[in-house]
Amino acid sequence: MPEYKEVNEKAPRRRGRKGKNQQKEIKNSQHEENPTLESSSSATNSGYHDTTFKPHHTLLINLTEDTPTWHECGRNNQYRNDTISSLKQNGNTKNMKSNPSHIVSKYRSLADQTYQQEISIFRSSSNYDKDEQWVENTMKRGTLKDRIAAMSVVVSSNPVHKLYALDMLLNLAGVATGNNTHTGQTNDRVSHMASEALTDLFTNTLLPSNRKLIGFQSRPLYLFENNQKLSISPRILLLWRYEEMLKNRYSAFITQYLGRTLAQSGTSSLDLSKVNALRTVCSLLKEIPE
Repeated sequence: MPEYKEVNEKAPRRRGRKGKNQQKEIKNSQHEENPTLESSSSATNSGYHDTTFKPHHTLLINLTEDTPTWHECGRNNQYRNDTISSLKQNGNTKNMKSNPSHIVSKYRSLADQTYQQEISIFRSSSNYDKDEQWVENTMKRGTLKDRIAAMSVVVSSNPVHKLYALDMLLNLAGVATGNNTHTGQTNDRVSHMASEALTDLFTNTLLPSNRKLIGFQSRPLYLFENNQKLSISPRILLLWRYEEMLKNRYSAFITQYLGRTLAQSGTSSLDLSKVNALRTVCSLLKEIPE
C-alpha cells in the first residue's frame, strides 16, 4: 500500500484537460451515433406517452478540448439550451406556461435510467492508472486534508461520471443530498474545510458563469408528447437531468450549510464558524449568477 502524500493544491481548473475516455468515440458522439429515446411502435393516437428506455452502449458525455466543461457539451445540438421561456420569447411554442407533472415525471425517469446506464458504461470501461488509483484510495483512507483535496481532484476531472465524489464532499460539510436525508458525523473544522473546497469547485468548475442553472421542469418536454415527428436525444436528456441534480446539490449546500451553521449558538469558535459560512455564501453569490 503506497504511502499517502499530502495533496496541497486545489482542484485543477477544467480547461480542456483530456482524460483516458475523453478521446475515445469523440467522433461518434459528435454525430449522435447513439440511439434516441422515442415512442414505441405501439403508441396510439391517444398520446405519445408510451416512451421506452433504449440503453446506449458508448459514453454519451466526453469532455474534450473543444468542450472542456459539462455545460458546453452538446451546445450545437438541437434543444440543448432550450427552455419553455426561451421558446415562448421566440414565438416558437404553443401557449403553455409549464409542463404537466406527469410529463416531467416520465422524462425524469427516462433521464435517470439514461444516467445510470452512462455510469455503468463508464465504470466498466475505466482503466485507472497508478495516480488515479492513489487519488481514489486517498478519498477513503487519507488524512482529512488529503481526502478533501482528493475528492476535489476527482470531481473536477470528471464531474458528470463522478458525482459521488461531490456528494462525499457535501456530506463532510453536513449537507444531505438526493434521497439521503442523513449526513455523517462532522464538526466545524471539517465542515469549514469541505465548504472551502466546494466553493472553489462550484465557482471554477461546476457552474456556468454566464447563466443560472436550469431545472428539468423548465425544459420544453411537452414538445415530444403527441408528436411522432420529434424525439429527444438521450445525450441532451442526460445533460438536462444532470444540470437539475447539480442545481439541487448547490441549493442544498447554500441552505443547509449556512442554515445549520447560523442556527448554532454558544462559543466564540461558533461565532467564527458563522462568519466563515457567511463569507462562503457571499463569495458564491458574488461570483456566479445563481
